[in-house]
Amino acid sequence: MPDHLRRQTEDIIRYYGELNRRVANAGMESIPNLIEVQKQLELAVAEVATQELNWVGDEMRRLLDELVEMNGKLQRLRELKTTINGLPGEQDDSGRRRSRF
Repeated sequence: MPDHLRRQTEDIIRYYGELNRRVANAGMESIPNLIEVQKQLELAVAEVATQELNWVGDEMRRLLDELVEMNGKLQRLRELKTTINGLPGEQDDSGRRRSRF
């Protein structure tokens, strides 16, 4: 039984070393360092309420909707300007009146 326990302990130690190596290859110093970063991340994320994120997301969607609507109005204005500029006697882009004939 003691040999079996020793082998299991050695396997666990080797596996822990392998995990540490993988974590180090990913840019962290060690598993304890990774756990500390996780704690810091949890604290930082806790500072931002879900309601705040929802509010900002909703505001951004409203703003985007308004910008899309404004873009549509500007497009219609461009089309109107093109139509009016195409009529005889209307102003050209320089503001001069064009002859109707």
